[in-house]
Amino acid sequence: MRVFVTGASGFIGSAVVRELISAGHQVTGLARSDQAAAAVTAAGAVVHRGSMEDLASLRAGAAAADGVIHTAFNNISEITTDIAGAIEANARAIEALGEALVDSGRPLAVTSGTALIAPGRVVTEDDVPPAGVFSALAPAEAAALSFAERGVRASVVRFPLTVHGQGDHGFIPAIIGIARDKGVSAYPGDGSNRWSAVHRLDAARLFRLALEEAPAGTRLPATAHCPAHPRPRVGWR
Repeated sequence: MRVFVTGASGFIGSAVVRELISAGHQVTGLARSDQAAAAVTAAGAVVHRGSMEDLASLRAGAAAADGVIHTAFNNISEITTDIAGAIEANARAIEALGEALVDSGRPLAVTSGTALIAPGRVVTEDDVPPAGVFSALAPAEAAALSFAERGVRASVVRFPLTVHGQGDHGFIPAIIGIARDKGVSAYPGDGSNRWSAVHRLDAARLFRLALEEAPAGTRLPATAHCPAHPRPRVGWR
């Protein structure tokens, strides 16, 4: 399958590219800079120059592919401080990708998350992001899943707040660094709280499975609770 991947040089997207290639797929990766293009080439994929804002480029990349995986999202710290604008740009990008696939039956797998969907309780694939929640979830999911009724095999892969693995510089490495510095690993309350996470390689595998098999309209929670041996949940199995 010829697969168009946005965010192909990113933390999750680069793992997706390698997972797809190892499974025999041909990958074209979106790159907005020379550095990103070099990373995509080094991973064994074909470079497609463009950006989240270049909707014509997104449509062209999707139209030439047998399936699309969307992992890109504007880096707030580097590009803009307008978070609402970045969320809207993400939804527009998904709409552009989906429009190129209408009535084709081809797959579109889009990144979402589990945060803020149902605070205080366990979230399942049946939960829908509530209207009015200020997050990237609701607009992204609505944009993607609207194409499930327009001849696109659209699905959403929901990530927890922590996607970890080699090269991670996010929340968990920061917590580990504090524990090493202070000599204490702290936890709130009695320690009975849970924090979902997923390894980036498992996240990449779930994206591949979504591309290959997920029915239209599927929401897939990529979560695991055992850091020693994480396995993502696959919602339609």
